[in-house]
Amino acid sequence: MNIVLIGTIGAGKTSTGKAIAAMSDYRFADVDELAQQRVFSRIPEGEFVSPFRIANLIYGEERKVLSDVAEWDGFVIATGALSTSHPDAVRHLRKNGVIIRLLPDVDTVVSRELRSQRAFMVEAGKSIEETLREDYEKYADQYLDFDYSLDVSDDETPEFFASQILEWVNTSWKQGQ
Repeated sequence: MNIVLIGTIGAGKTSTGKAIAAMSDYRFADVDELAQQRVFSRIPEGEFVSPFRIANLIYGEERKVLSDVAEWDGFVIATGALSTSHPDAVRHLRKNGVIIRLLPDVDTVVSRELRSQRAFMVEAGKSIEETLREDYEKYADQYLDFDYSLDVSDDETPEFFASQILEWVNTSWKQGQ
């Protein structure tokens, strides 16, 4: 069985997933990272590819990565923020896993992402904060198919959230199976 983490950008899927793996016998897999590795391994060294094109290649590769990781066992899987927008992604991941939605409020997302100092693609004339708020609202409906939802809006640590997830999986989920 896998533990599959879904949620918006800034939900803490990667940090919480790593914490779950460190606290349990689960291994960790990051869909974003695996898709990026596959895409960048196919780009010849020194070849320029626009950031927009790379983002599209990675998004396309996520479907293949999701299909692969859905077949694994004993993993905590951090999905990409848009991974669950692929048709049937959650259904496929659920075959061998429990789906956990990490649900931050929009202010938490903005705060975390501004602190992360990651590069973002934003429309001309818009701020990163504006883009994050619009994307949060735009994609909120893709995170409605889950087995357990955890509010991750406060300033608790990934380890705190990981312990809550593991407790739920080991009590409520496994007892119901």
